[in-house]
Amino acid sequence: MKKIILFIFIIIFINYNTEVLDANTEKLTKVSVETVKKEFINESYIVTSRVAPFESDTISVKSPGPIEWVAVEVGDFVKKGNILLKIEDDELQADKNNKEGEVSESLARLELEEEKLKRLEALKNSPSFKRAEYEDQINIVKAAEGNLIKITSQYNKAKIIFDDATLKAPYSGVISKRFVTKGNYVNTGAPVFELVNNERFEIEANIPSDKISLLNKKKEAEIILSDGKVLKSSFRSIVPKENQTTRTVIVRFKPLFNQKKSNLLINQNMNLKIFLKSKKQIKTIIKDAILIKNGNVMVYVIEGNIAKLRSVKTGMPYQDSIEIIEGLEEGEKIVTRGNERLIPNQKVQIEEIN
Repeated sequence: MKKIILFIFIIIFINYNTEVLDANTEKLTKVSVETVKKEFINESYIVTSRVAPFESDTISVKSPGPIEWVAVEVGDFVKKGNILLKIEDDELQADKNNKEGEVSESLARLELEEEKLKRLEALKNSPSFKRAEYEDQINIVKAAEGNLIKITSQYNKAKIIFDDATLKAPYSGVISKRFVTKGNYVNTGAPVFELVNNERFEIEANIPSDKISLLNKKKEAEIILSDGKVLKSSFRSIVPKENQTTRTVIVRFKPLFNQKKSNLLINQNMNLKIFLKSKKQIKTIIKDAILIKNGNVMVYVIEGNIAKLRSVKTGMPYQDSIEIIEGLEEGEKIVTRGNERLIPNQKVQIEEIN
């Protein structure tokens, strides 16, 4: 009987101590932390870009009339000065010839009146000199000079219109569109072709406005093609105007490769890797540390082994990190993994520190 009572007492004692041990052993949540630091931002960033031609225009006629013939089709490559089309120019040539004849007549009239004036001037010291006749002749000469200037201007205009009846390519390129055919009547300024120079182009990138100040203009940007090939380009200029819909700014880059052999297409879309570099050290934390609670940006800060929830004000986002403007000091440790499971002022076990 005594043995049974002793056995029961031992069992009760063991169970009691086990419960006490479990009660005194607190299970801690494991978290990863990182130190808040200041550093120069030096990273890459992928943006969208396109092949932007140096020259791409709608070509318009400068002379009116019916089209006599068209020399090119869509897709044709033309060199600067090649004939694209010709306007029927019979009337234009007749008008030019008439104006040319009027110039000759006006010039002969001026020369005749100038000779009369010279004869009158020779009689200045003669008793037969008539001042009124002399002054009238001066006015006649001036009128003849003015008429010659007017007629010459009309002739020059007629000649230009005649010459422009033959439309030539203003630069080398490919005909991308054709709007007319033989026999169409066109007025001055009517569009007839679209011409694009596919051998001289730049790379036009759309870069977020908040990244412009960080753009490393000295480092070559990298065009990433679909086959994995990389082409280099260098910064040329920033267009100082923001697209309010996309919050981006156009930046132009010069190709550092053979454009003719690149096989790139005008307006082709590509990814462009640019490089960012800050001018001063920036306080940052990893983006994984950020929590949004009730619309507020929060992080867990480690004090001892206690995780304390703190509100922060963030600034510019980067590739893997984000700028901290207020709420954290350099050197403080913040939870970067396991923070979703925490409650404020919870004890934690630090698994690793980066």
